[in-house]
Amino acid sequence: MADGPTTDEQLDGFLEIRKPGAHLEEGVIADDFVLMLGVDLVNYPKFPKVDDTITYPRKNLDVRYQLDLVSGAELDDYSGPWRPDLRYTDFSKEALATKVIPWSEAYLQLCVDGWADEIAKRYGAETMAEIEWAGWNNQVVPELERMRSEFLPAGTVYEDPNQQVPESQRANTRVRYLGLFSTRPDMSELSKEQLVSWLLGAHEYLLQCIEAWAAQIVVRYGLDVMFDIQFNLWGNTVLPGVKKLKEEYLGITGNTVADWMKDLQMDATSMPGKAFDMSFEMPEPDVGIMTFNRCVAVDQWEAMGRPDILEKNCHSTCPKSMIVTTQMYGPNMKVDILAIPPRRDPGDVCCKWRFSMRSEDDPAYVPVGLTRKPAR
Repeated sequence: MADGPTTDEQLDGFLEIRKPGAHLEEGVIADDFVLMLGVDLVNYPKFPKVDDTITYPRKNLDVRYQLDLVSGAELDDYSGPWRPDLRYTDFSKEALATKVIPWSEAYLQLCVDGWADEIAKRYGAETMAEIEWAGWNNQVVPELERMRSEFLPAGTVYEDPNQQVPESQRANTRVRYLGLFSTRPDMSELSKEQLVSWLLGAHEYLLQCIEAWAAQIVVRYGLDVMFDIQFNLWGNTVLPGVKKLKEEYLGITGNTVADWMKDLQMDATSMPGKAFDMSFEMPEPDVGIMTFNRCVAVDQWEAMGRPDILEKNCHSTCPKSMIVTTQMYGPNMKVDILAIPPRRDPGDVCCKWRFSMRSEDDPAYVPVGLTRKPAR
């Protein structure tokens, strides 16, 4: 992985900057461990932008977590029309407690199960268990009390059930992730603001859990292996499962650009907070634009002085995620990359994506009811 021996101090520094919000702190610098990371920065697919000469300064920031504007919508789910200024407070308390928050937890379980399956397939069940428990104890457990006090109502009790598992049994026992942000019988008594905070905490917890897997892979096998796992995991396992969960919990169905934009607004891995800030617009009925104003990967790798690794990180994961998922909504949904790292200026957006429908005169158009013939 690296060109020289890795010390515990260097490893701790790498893991420290990957904690929630660490990239937002002042004085972050590139440490020796990061500068030593071995990664192939030549042989990987790069996806073209529509116009390399155009940049997009940040302007429209995320509104989804705002609490001061009340629409009075009281949505039971998101089966209705796309809302350009969707806020989580648009959902009823019952929907937040019984659908949206459980949806985030189901997403979490799908992700960690996907990591477990992929790593067990590559390295065996014993190594998978070792990686999972190391990630949980070293990267998630230290954040549990902070997340509980930051996002959950005062007096909420949580005891980590994993600490009751003897070391001798961990090789055959999966980590239990559910519990901290699981729904509880008395949630109907919470205010809408408390429920939104609960949801945002569930989002941060989800990111911390999957980051624990990723970081353990990096320090053991290197960045290239981690990128390859992510590339396969998201496109082949997580995204197909997530689409089904969104239909089950949130009522998001259909095959239009607007349906896809609703999917993006509610995705549990890209909610607003320490990691992400996003905006959404539909300038035309069949055209949607999603913008990442802030992204944890961009902030982290830029802070560590590795925009080259950032470029590979983004091209190895994001385009495939977008293309695979849009194809699930319709074979004629088109993805255009308006912006993707590396950035020219820190005031620019991190990435920007345009979604539209192919016309029948497009060479890539797929006739309705038919499937694309396999390439010869």
